[in-house]
Amino acid sequence: MDGVLVVGAGPVGLTAACQLARLGVPVRVVDALATPTTESRAVGVHARSLEMLAALGVLPALEARGRRIGALTMLDGRSGDTRARIALGDAPSRHPYVLDIPQPDTEAVLGDRAAELGVTVERGTRLTALEQDGEGVTVTLAGAEGERTERVGWVVGADGGHSTTRHLLGTHLEGGFHGQHFAMADVDVDTPLTRDTIWMYTHPEGMGILFPLAGDRARVMFLVDEPTDDAPTLERIQALADARMGGRVRVHHPRWLAYFEIHHAQVPQYRHGRVLLAGDAAHVHSPAGAQGMNTGIQDAANLAWKLALVARGADARLLDSYHDERHPVGAEVVRRTTLLTEVGTASGALAGVRDAALFLVGHVHRAGDAAATQMAELTIGYRHSALAVQHGRPHHGGAHAGDHAPDPDGLQRADGSPVSIEELQTRPGFLLLVHGDPADPGALAATLGDLGTVVTVGRDLLDPAGALAHAYGVTDGRDAMALVRPDGYLGLVADTTDPDVLRRYLADVLGVAAPAAA
Repeated sequence: MDGVLVVGAGPVGLTAACQLARLGVPVRVVDALATPTTESRAVGVHARSLEMLAALGVLPALEARGRRIGALTMLDGRSGDTRARIALGDAPSRHPYVLDIPQPDTEAVLGDRAAELGVTVERGTRLTALEQDGEGVTVTLAGAEGERTERVGWVVGADGGHSTTRHLLGTHLEGGFHGQHFAMADVDVDTPLTRDTIWMYTHPEGMGILFPLAGDRARVMFLVDEPTDDAPTLERIQALADARMGGRVRVHHPRWLAYFEIHHAQVPQYRHGRVLLAGDAAHVHSPAGAQGMNTGIQDAANLAWKLALVARGADARLLDSYHDERHPVGAEVVRRTTLLTEVGTASGALAGVRDAALFLVGHVHRAGDAAATQMAELTIGYRHSALAVQHGRPHHGGAHAGDHAPDPDGLQRADGSPVSIEELQTRPGFLLLVHGDPADPGALAATLGDLGTVVTVGRDLLDPAGALAHAYGVTDGRDAMALVRPDGYLGLVADTTDPDVLRRYLADVLGVAAPAAA
């Protein structure tokens, strides 16, 4: 089994490391920082990421450090008028909210989970060179004791927007490099604004955003002209708040004041042989919509299970699907956040168009729900992926291969206690949901082997109201099965419980050697 070196101990790298370790892959993490960052950086965790983090077993610890946000409100920074309020409570998820939490807290929780899983994080260690061949990657690591050369099976570059891994590969971000500058402050605030809402102010001179954190703490950001000094003063932040937030926000007790520049760009390829890029190493964009860290976390979730299979002997071509599935997602996030930033700074006739669009979003329930669902990254799916196999005709309205696995209410364990698909996914590996009465119940478990768990509806899982059958499009009590990938998406959806269908999917689609038919 080949080991994996993860470069970068931020949320993306730690997520990848935790998921790899859960799946039995030896993994190490290196980070150039001698100690974890104290800068708040990314603060908003969306529903799709919360689902995955719940399955990873870290959500309660994150919740204890963060604040649940139930809405996004957009206001006119000059008049104070509300342009749109997007409620998140109806989003189709068990976590219909944003969890606002400073990045150091997210890293601390993920770091603790990594340690529980036996992952070592080597601080103050930089990747300075890499060279790969068909059997592995030779890496040079520099630390306090000097440089050393080591051999690893695979490298995951999760080392941020200034990625050394990306530089060593010789690839580059491609996109808009005009740059946008933000003034950012991690401060305590006095405000009449409610703390359960992200507040975004539109203004011709540049948007302003307030993310409430736990207690009196908040993150405030403003789009600004190119700065001439190294960091904004607290007085500068207050002046921006007065001008663009209608005097409704008073800032004090600064923890971190910074300017940063954002480009809108993406690498052309996420996979380079045995080296793979994730998170900001692969895509950078505006912080509008708080999409960056979430997109990176989902990169890691998508990549880790595939890399684990390959490290265990699956065909390495499986890793091509990482780029195929995630690159279009990154491109769409770049496009959408660019648009949202431009919306926040529109003036004149464009401002009128923007305000009309925001009125529609804020006053038409369906439009608001669609916006909330998209922001939460709940619209992402992989129906067109080569890994999405639909065996038999999909039932109208039911789940399709490539969709995120539905998780309806009302499910029970065999003893009658409530359970969710999310809870079942706390077991590492695939989850095979079986509906019906297989001729040989043990054959499916033997075929899946140690790749995951088989759960049979009616025996291991009770569905008294038929909610699961409805969500998965199972009608008239017919046999069916659905293979839930470790990242929560459906790989195989079949109108049969024939183990040969599962065997062919594992062997032909995932490149995993499955037991031969008896």
